[in-house]
Parts: sequence; C-alpha cells; structure tokens
Amino acid sequence: MGALMYIMAFDIGKTKTLGVLFDEELNIYGYAVGGPADVLFDDKSMIVRNLRYVLNACLVQIGLSLKDVDLLVFSWASLDSEKDYGIAWSCIEELGLPRDKVVIEHDAVAAYYAVTLGEPGVAVIAGTGAIAFGMNEHGERARSSGWGWMIGDEGSASWIGLQALNMASRAYDGRGPWTSLVERIKEFYGVDDLLEVIDRVHRRKSLDISDIAEIAEIVNEEAMKGDDVAKQIMTRAGEELALSAYAVAKKLNMENNDIIVGGVGSVFKSHIVSSVFKSKVIEMMPKARVREPIVGHQAIIGAIVIALRRIGLSITQDMVNRVIDKVRRFEEFYMRS
Repeated sequence: MGALMYIMAFDIGKTKTLGVLFDEELNIYGYAVGGPADVLFDDKSMIVRNLRYVLNACLVQIGLSLKDVDLLVFSWASLDSEKDYGIAWSCIEELGLPRDKVVIEHDAVAAYYAVTLGEPGVAVIAGTGAIAFGMNEHGERARSSGWGWMIGDEGSASWIGLQALNMASRAYDGRGPWTSLVERIKEFYGVDDLLEVIDRVHRRKSLDISDIAEIAEIVNEEAMKGDDVAKQIMTRAGEELALSAYAVAKKLNMENNDIIVGGVGSVFKSHIVSSVFKSKVIEMMPKARVREPIVGHQAIIGAIVIALRRIGLSITQDMVNRVIDKVRRFEEFYMRS
C-alpha cells in the first residue's frame, strides 16, 4: 500500500473560516476555526492572514508542512464574478500554495455536493447571506438569489434581521402591529429608546451586516414564544428559501423530477424555517426528496466530498455520515481546548 494522500478542505464564510486536514481513508488529523476570508472584504491582507492561521493550525496538529499536502479544496463565499475568482487565486498565491494542488469552488457548489453527493438536485444556503445552486443529470448548473444583503438574499439571517428592524420601527411609530421585537432589539443594541438604534446602525463608519444577522436568532426566539410578527418573518424566510430552490430546479427543467433538495446554514436551525421550507418545496416540487438541513460543522462536508470525488472515490451516504461524526468529535474537542 502506498503512502496516504493528505487533503485539506476549507469552508470560507462571511463570519468564519473552517479547515479540516484528512486522508483518503477519512481519518481526520487536524481541525481549526479562524476569522472570515470573504473575497468581498476590502482588506486582502486580513483574508490571507485568516487563511494562513487556519492552514497552519491544521498542519501543526500532526506536524506536517505544506509540501506534504496533496490536495486543497476551498469552498469560498461570494465568488460571483471573474474578479472575485481573481482575488481568491491571488490569495492562494500569497499563501504559497501550488495552483495544481488547489481547487476553488463557490460555497454554493460545495453545499450542493454536501446535500446531494453529486446527484441531480438543489442546495440552498442560508447563513448571513442566501443562495441556491443546483445541477441536473446533464451537468448543467444554475443558481438563484445570492444578490447580497442590499439587493436581496431573502431568507438569510441578514434579511431576517433587517425585516425585524423594519417591523420594530413600524411598531414603534404606530404604523404596524406591536411586537416583542421592539424590546428585544433595544436589549440587543443596549439602548433605552429604539430611536437610538438609528445612531448605532447608520452613523457607524462601516456597516457590518453580520451584526444585523445576529438579530435573526432573536426573531426565531420570539417567534417560538408566539409573537405574530416574528412568526411571520420566519415563515416568509422559509418560503423565500423554498422559492429560490424551485427557481433553480425550473431553470434546469427538473421541477417535476425525483431530485434531492436540502438546506445548509445557520438559519435552518430554526424549526419554523426548516418546516416551512420543506412543506413549500414539496408543494411546488411533489417528487422532490427533501434532506434534513446541514448546519454547523457539517458545512465543511461539501468541500470534503469535492476532494474525494477529485481523487476518484465514489461517495456514499455512509461515508459522509462517518466523516460528519469524526468532524463533530474534533469540533467538540476544539471547543473544549
């Protein structure tokens, strides 16, 4: 038997970067979490710095160097144009990684592989942002949503947070129904009067949408307590995410086919969102098989599946389940240390 192939997989989001070091037999040797490395950030040095931290943190756990790694797969958020890919590749060059050992994919593509393992279907990411991506039996690709928080990203955590701020302002003014979100948002920003939120949001030098995205958890909590406005927001989030999945399926002429559909990301932790998403998908695509949502550490699975396919391995759900279990244990150890 030859030497093992060492592989690294990265899940790069808008709020953090996750890295895993493993081999083709699915033994995991390293796990690390670092800061975000979204290509939309103006500070390229920060992107490189955060990537280098995760890269080195994984390697040091087994005492390897970069030359020992055979393949590196990056699942990267916000790769929407040639310019974005150019930024990503320039970061790879600064890290000193050989191009022939590197695979870069949009995180939506990685989500698709995590959900479907390569079968025809659609994956919907709903974290800070939102995007749907799918592939049919002919290998044709399509996407929907992913326009960014200023234009769209309906159903994402940032969209939920913005909806909550809007509805709270309407309640405060008397233009809309009262909602417990008024008090919760005041607590979130540490203000006595909701009007002070204007200063907190608009008069900052730069708006960090990830801060507003954190409000989504509050909205879900209030929805579960019975607040009608919060429930409406979370319900519509589920509907919007389902609609983006349907739009992709329709573009690929598989809305009436037996396909796999699933959600990936923190928003799907919400029981309201996940249940509405599932029921709406089945309503629009009766033959679809809706998978359980993938959240937390499981988001790295897409990059791992891409890597295993790249080296010629056939992927089964049992293999994925084993990897998920191993990654979960590494995550638990990482959080304790």
